[in-house]
Amino acid sequence: MFSLETLAQTKTPLSRINLAAGLQEFPADLYRFADTVEILDLSGNQLSDLPADFHRFTKLKRLFLTNNNFDHIPAVLSLCPALVMVSFKGNQLTDFAEGSLPEQLEWLILTDNQLTQLPSDFGRYTKLRKVAMAGNQLSSLPDSMQQCRDLGLLRLSLNKFESFPDWLFELPKLAWLALGANPACPVPEAQAITAHSLSDYQLLEKLGEGASGVIYQARFAQDKELVALKQFKGWITSDGCPKDEMNNYLNAADHPNLIAVKAKLKDCDLPGLVMELVPASFSVMGQPPSFETCTRDTFTQGQSLTLAELKLLAQQVVDVMAHLHQQQIVHGDLYAHNMLINATQQLYLGDFGAATALNALPPKQQQHFCALEVRAFGYWLLDMQTLLPLADAAEFENKWAAVLNLCLQQEVKSRPGFRQLKALLQAL
Repeated sequence: MFSLETLAQTKTPLSRINLAAGLQEFPADLYRFADTVEILDLSGNQLSDLPADFHRFTKLKRLFLTNNNFDHIPAVLSLCPALVMVSFKGNQLTDFAEGSLPEQLEWLILTDNQLTQLPSDFGRYTKLRKVAMAGNQLSSLPDSMQQCRDLGLLRLSLNKFESFPDWLFELPKLAWLALGANPACPVPEAQAITAHSLSDYQLLEKLGEGASGVIYQARFAQDKELVALKQFKGWITSDGCPKDEMNNYLNAADHPNLIAVKAKLKDCDLPGLVMELVPASFSVMGQPPSFETCTRDTFTQGQSLTLAELKLLAQQVVDVMAHLHQQQIVHGDLYAHNMLINATQQLYLGDFGAATALNALPPKQQQHFCALEVRAFGYWLLDMQTLLPLADAAEFENKWAAVLNLCLQQEVKSRPGFRQLKALLQAL
C-alpha cells in the first residue's frame, strides 16, 4: 500500500499500485507510471469519476475501484487498450451506458450497487468469463447477453428478477451460476433447528474465512464440546445473501459428504451456524482462482493425486451433488477450494454462499441449471488431472475421456445428470 508521499518519491517503474488516501480526485502524479502499471487498486477512496485521458495507462490490465462514490461507469475505460478486469464493487452505480467498457474485458465486478438495467449492447463483451452482479436492482437481462458465450461464472443473486430467460441456462460454458435471493428463487423455510445465543460459545482460533463469513473453532458452554461456528459478515456477499445460504444449507439435509449442522445462532445482528468440527486431519483441497486462471482453481506446488484416489474423490463429489439436486438445491460453486479432504480421501463439500433453491423455477430451467453444475464437475476433473503423475494422467485421458466429454459438451441438455454419472464412474 502506497501513500501519495511515497509515490512522489518513487523513482523506479511500478507494475502494481495500491493507493487508499481518501482521494476525491484522481491524482495526476500517477501518470508517471502510465507506461508500466498493470494493476491499479484505488479501492477505499471517494472517487466519483476518472479523467478523460485515463487511457494513457496503456499497460493497465486490472483496475479496482471498490468502495468509492461512482454512480456511472466512466466511458474512458472503453479506450484502455489492455484492460481485462474492472471492479466497481460497493459503489452507487445507477448508470451503465452503452460502449463504456473495452470489448476485450474478461472479468467484471459490479456487486453491491444500484443498477436497474444493463446496457442493451452488453453482448459486445464476448470475451467475458466472470461477471459478479449480486446486490443490485436488476429485473431483466439484455437479449444481446446471449453472445457472451465464454461466460463461465455469473452471480445475479440479491436482485429483483421475477423470472429468467431460458437462454441464460443454455450458455455453453456457464458452470457456476448463483440466482438466490431473487423473487424467482424463494428458499423454502428450513426445518426447525436448535437455536443458541453467541454467548453460549467461547470463540477459539479462526479456522477459515470465505466470501460470506468467518469460521471459528468454538467451545459450547454447556457440555464443553468443540464445534465449528460460522459468523456471517453482512447481508450481502459477492455470491449472494447469508440468510438464503443458511436456509439452503439446512434444507440440504444430512449426507456423509456434508458437514452436519448442530444449531443456529439467535439474538444476533447477523445469522450464524454451528456445525460439527471437522478433524484437523482435513485440509482444503484447492486454492481459489488467480488473476491469470480467472475461473479455474489453483493448487499448491507439489500437490499430487493418484488415479485411484481421484476416482474415490469423484464418486463422493458426484454422490453429494446428486443428493443436493434431489433436494432441489444447486450448489453454484463446485470447486476444489470448497472441498475438505484427508489422507484417506474422505471429502466434505462446503460453502453454500452461491446456492440457489430450484423449486420455483420452470422444470426446463431446473434441468438445465443442474446441467451447468455437471460442466463445473467436468472442469473439476480437468483440474484434478493436473495433479496426476504422468502415467496416471495418460490412463486418465484414455479411460475418463468419454465421461469428461459428456460433462463438458456445449449443448447443455445433452449432459448427463449426476445420478447417471455415478453409474459411469462405477463402471470405470
